[in-house]
Amino acid sequence: MGLTKCCILILCFAGVLSNSINISNPDENQTQPFIEIGGKYYLISTTSTMNWFGAMLYCRKYDSDLAVIESEAEMNTLSSYLTTNGNIGKQFWLGLTDLAEEGKFMSIKDGRPMPYAKWSFGQPDNTGRNEDCVHLWPVNNIFHMNDDHCMVLHYAICELRQPKKSCDVCDLKNFIEKFMQNTNLSNCPN
Repeated sequence: MGLTKCCILILCFAGVLSNSINISNPDENQTQPFIEIGGKYYLISTTSTMNWFGAMLYCRKYDSDLAVIESEAEMNTLSSYLTTNGNIGKQFWLGLTDLAEEGKFMSIKDGRPMPYAKWSFGQPDNTGRNEDCVHLWPVNNIFHMNDDHCMVLHYAICELRQPKKSCDVCDLKNFIEKFMQNTNLSNCPN
């Protein structure tokens, strides 16, 4: 195998060459499409409801996380998409929780504080002292955030993981140089 093919193989294993946006579920014989909405890729599940923990695991099957909305623009774009695509009346889990410390909502994908909030009026209210997971629900045809009991059944919105920003071309170049120094390319299988 030539140097070019070995380098392509290395790039694939290093995760530099991205996978297709269509991710196959190993448990099902179908492909789940991620939809680009406002620069991010989402998988919006509307076939079955699940509790927050089930939704988190569902997203992980597709190498994604429950969505975390990071800005007003992202919220407006996602809300508009959901509204115009027949999802009024549906509620969707997000990747935010205050299970660790009441009142401090954190992202489950990176453990950071909730980057953006568009709460419904009077929310979060922790009704019954057991509403620790965040979901989207429509209020007057516009989606807002609300805290809810984590075992309630809602749909999931998964967000495709973004490539790590710390890995850049220089890191890749150094990796390939070290690999080539420690590997005899003539031993690559044909």
